[in-house]
Formats: sequence, C-alpha cells, structure tokens
Amino acid sequence: MPRKQQSAAAGSSRSNRLWYDMTGLAYHSGGITGIQRVQLGVAEQLLRDRRWCDVTFCYFEGRVGYRAIRRAAVAEIVKTIGSAAVSWHARNRSKIAAVRRLERSLAKRVGRGAPFARGDVLLNLGFSTYRERYRDLAGEILAARGVRYVGMIYDLLMVTHPEWWEPEIIDLHRAWFSFTGRISDPILCCSAATQRDFEWFLASAQLPPRRIHTIRLADGLSLFAPSPSHEVRPPPRSPYVLYVSQFDVRKNHRLLVDVWQRLVAEYGAERVPELLCVGRAGFGGAALVRELEAAADGLIRVRQEVSDQELARLYRDCLFTVYPSFAEGWGLPIGESLGHGKYCVASSTSSLPEVGGVLVDYHDPTDVARAADLIARAAFDADFRAAREAEIRRKYRIRTWQDALAEIVRAVWEPTPPEEPGQPGRTLPTGPGSPDPPADGPRLD
Repeated sequence: MPRKQQSAAAGSSRSNRLWYDMTGLAYHSGGITGIQRVQLGVAEQLLRDRRWCDVTFCYFEGRVGYRAIRRAAVAEIVKTIGSAAVSWHARNRSKIAAVRRLERSLAKRVGRGAPFARGDVLLNLGFSTYRERYRDLAGEILAARGVRYVGMIYDLLMVTHPEWWEPEIIDLHRAWFSFTGRISDPILCCSAATQRDFEWFLASAQLPPRRIHTIRLADGLSLFAPSPSHEVRPPPRSPYVLYVSQFDVRKNHRLLVDVWQRLVAEYGAERVPELLCVGRAGFGGAALVRELEAAADGLIRVRQEVSDQELARLYRDCLFTVYPSFAEGWGLPIGESLGHGKYCVASSTSSLPEVGGVLVDYHDPTDVARAADLIARAAFDADFRAAREAEIRRKYRIRTWQDALAEIVRAVWEPTPPEEPGQPGRTLPTGPGSPDPPADGPRLD
C-alpha cells in the first residue's frame, strides 16, 4: 500500500483499495465495440504499469456476488478477447462451477459473496454490465460492505433519441442510467455533451444531483487480438476516403450516399475517390449495407469485421476520413483519425467538436451541400490536405490510455466536499502495493 494510503488508513478499518470491474469483458464474445475498447485499454494499462499494481480485479456472478480474479486471468481476457469463439467465463465454466458451489454454501451462512473491505472503491467502466434482475443484489452487496461504486456513462442516446431504438432497449438502458445515478459517486462521463445529458436525466428522473467528472478517452488504436474469421484483405487499389462506424441509421451513411452522387455528377466517376465504409452491422444494418454497395456508380465499398491491425493500415493509407453521425457520446474514430495524422470532415453535433477541435472541419448532419463542399475540397486539393495534415502533426497530441487512466483515478479519489453526500476523500495511490486480492474468499486464477 502506498505510504500516504498507509498513514490515512492507520487506526482505521478502511481498506481504500481500488477494484476494477471486469464483468463486461469476462462474459463477452465476438467483436470488440467502442466501450469494450475503453475497458480493455484501461485493463491493459493497469496490467502493464507498476504504478497501478495495487489495483485488483473482480467480476460479478449472478446469485453469488462479486469474485476476485488474478492478474493472469485478466491478461488472458485482454489477450484473447475478439479471437476466442466463446467468452472467458464460458471457457472457465467448470472451474467457476466448483467455486460457485463453495460460494453458495458460504452465502447461506455469511451472506452474498464479495472480496471487498469497507472503504474500497469499485470502478466499473462497462455499460449495463449487470443483468437487470441482479442490479439490486449488486447494490445491496456494495452498501453492506461499505464499498463506493464509480460507474461510467458513455451516452444517453436511447433516452435523448428514442426514435432510433426499440422500446424494450430504451427501457433497459433507462434502468441502467437510473442504477448508475442512484449509487455511483462520482459518475464518470466520456464527454461534456454526455455530462450535460446525464445532468438532465438526473433532474427528469427526480434523482438527486451527483458529482460528475468528464473523462476524455484515449484515441490511440490498441491492437487487440483479431478474430479467427478475419481474412487478410488487400488494401483498396484506388485512393479512398474512410468512414469507420457501425452500420445503422444514427451514423448517417445516407448523407454520404448523397454527397458521393453529387461528386460523381460534378467531377465524373473516374476522378472521385472511393468511399470505404468499415464497421459492424447494427439494427437494420444489412439493408443499409446493400444500399451503400449499390450507390454512386459502385464507388462506395463496405468492409465488415475488420481487425485492429487492418484498421490501422486503412487509417494510414486513406486520403482523409469522414464522420457525419447524427449524435454520439464521444466519437472515437475522429480521435483515431487525428492520431494517424489524417484530416477529418465531421458533423457538428453532440460531442464531436470536443474530439476534433479546430483540426477538423464540421457540417450540420443534414446539410448535404456543405458536407459535399468540404469533402470535395479535401478530395481534390492535395495542397489543402497536406497543409491540414501538417497542422495535425504540429498540434495534435495523442491521448493515451495512461493519460485517461490517470484522470479516471484522480476523479475516483477526489475528496468529497463536506456539504455533499458520499464517502470521505481518498488519497491518490501512486506507488507499488500488493498485487493480489485479499485472501478473504474464493478467487479464480
């Protein structure tokens, strides 16, 4: 334990240990989404940097409670996620079942399981990671153990733009937002736009105001394991503009269809660069993909299930990127584009100007004419592109997961003002400590 924490804990039963919640990653199979990139980036940094060796890991198991897991298991999750056919939890099912039987026996005598001590903090960067029927149980365990919960909110688009989702999806996410609003102290948000939306949500749900911190996410592309289904595909043969996003209506691909049709009509198909759209199919995505591939004289192409390694190459070799989304909680592909030294044309809504600042040019997401003008200038004026790329190289500082993690931990341990409810302030851990969880219950290797 760092010296400051030791002195702060002297004469007290408080532990002041920070736990990192791996629930969303332990149960995940398939491709990696933006939120999982955040969880993985932070987990990888916690494993790599000895300054955080006193942070311990856990995940939530329904009916039983929280389980501690060793760093070796966390490293396995980070290494294999996206490449294994099943989740880490499913691969370790037999081992987990044996531990579960023991914990159920203990739970009958001492209550639901948790490896925490009073005064600990549980950091959960996942999104709706506990099944709804277990959220009350999770809250009860944390309250009974005197553990402070810190959760993160990435966007409230299911509430602010309900027209894009089915009612049951909206209800599920509204319940998660309420859970976070009730028990998280502080609440972390990934952008000022998301923070404003969450403050509005707390008021509209008649929940008390909470401490909220905006945490800027990293924009360096971490190269996690590719899926076995990822084939090695050759790069496009002709110059191309890159759009990285999920395929669904919110991402506003249809504006780009209109833009490329205008460019073909004005400049001729032989002069217009291809538009390469990269991502996974979301709600209604299959129909959208068919529409894209049939548009603009075949100049719009689609690649799905792209590995991080392939994506890095596509960023490196593109002319520039576009991001016309109607609304976002953050906008990671803009940061990735700038991190690769590439100019971006993006929509001006929600959090997107926070990501790109003055290094990106913006348009209203419904303004086809303005978007077409900006994209045409970038496509046909090589000197303009070179000047913008030089400006990006001079001014843009890549945000790393080390940067983001340090800011998260500062927010977690910031002292609570005396007039606000919550636990007393903690001292920021800065030095080495015990890397293993406390030995007060079963754990998984």
